[in-house]
Amino acid sequence: MQRFLALIGLVSILTACGSSAATQAPTTAPTTAAAATATTASEPTAATTETAAEATTAPSDNAVGTRTIKHVLGETTITGTPQRVVVLEWVYVENLLALGVQPVGVADIEGYNKWVDVPVELGPDATDVGTRGEANLETIASLKPDLIISLKYDADKNYPQYSAIAPTLVFNPYPESGDQYTEMIDTFNTIADVLGKTEEAKAVLAKMEQTYADAKQTLATAGFENAPYVLAQAYTSNNAAEIRLFTDNSMIAKLIAKTGLKNTWTDSAFQVYGFSTVSSEVLAQLGDVHFMYVVADDDNPFATGTVKPFWDSLEFVKKGQAYPLGGDVWFFGGPLSAEVLAQRVVKSLTKQ
Repeated sequence: MQRFLALIGLVSILTACGSSAATQAPTTAPTTAAAATATTASEPTAATTETAAEATTAPSDNAVGTRTIKHVLGETTITGTPQRVVVLEWVYVENLLALGVQPVGVADIEGYNKWVDVPVELGPDATDVGTRGEANLETIASLKPDLIISLKYDADKNYPQYSAIAPTLVFNPYPESGDQYTEMIDTFNTIADVLGKTEEAKAVLAKMEQTYADAKQTLATAGFENAPYVLAQAYTSNNAAEIRLFTDNSMIAKLIAKTGLKNTWTDSAFQVYGFSTVSSEVLAQLGDVHFMYVVADDDNPFATGTVKPFWDSLEFVKKGQAYPLGGDVWFFGGPLSAEVLAQRVVKSLTKQ
């Protein structure tokens, strides 16, 4: 419960004021009381319009293999294939592990191990370099990295210091246009290219797509083809239910679409973080949908106080179409997390 609330709080702080505390949590939208702190982005600015989709590699004339990599804070020159990589955001740790690369340094290893549930483990030799957003520069330097990978929110403050230690790449998972899923794939491929792991990346993405295809077939067979759904995260704030409904530009909504379901939640305003924050009364307007939601085991606002009778009266609840996904669902990762999420959706809807 404590870490769940920690995560939720961070996203709330982040979205409200871009406080540096927000860098302590996972990433974008809140996933519950804990997941809300799971965002590592500050309030978007015009600079955030550059995304990983724009990251490119351009071969140089240097025979040694020097390349220029374009990223959201400029261009970085990298010679050869990096072997010692320090990663300052969890999603990029996951990306390295998916490619068969163990980072030498990671920000907040304890938090990563608690929140990121993927089938490849972070090795015991990785050094903790401090918190996300406030990494220890001396520790990073002592690892003698030949590449640092960071998030825009963090690097906006620390990019010169990181670059003085090693070539640094910076990505922004919260584009002001387009969607987070495309950004995630583009960033994954860019990292794979830099690390000389393009073939491994193709295999990872092919497996991910097969997982989607299998999920789609299973759901269609179970009668869920094109079924309308809404995805929510909820937690208690000031004795009331705080609810996030995910919009189509979110990574998780794009992922679920690949399983053959249809998101019915829309927002007239573009939501950079991929969710709308609504009151519990809005749930009554959703109608006959399949409502998938994430709440902490010990903080389910739908099951307490005056909200419970209201919850029980909702159409999707009365029809048995409310599906808890569990309090440990990770919405903000890479391809490995995407597979886990697709499988969790299938299990929840089909009650496996």
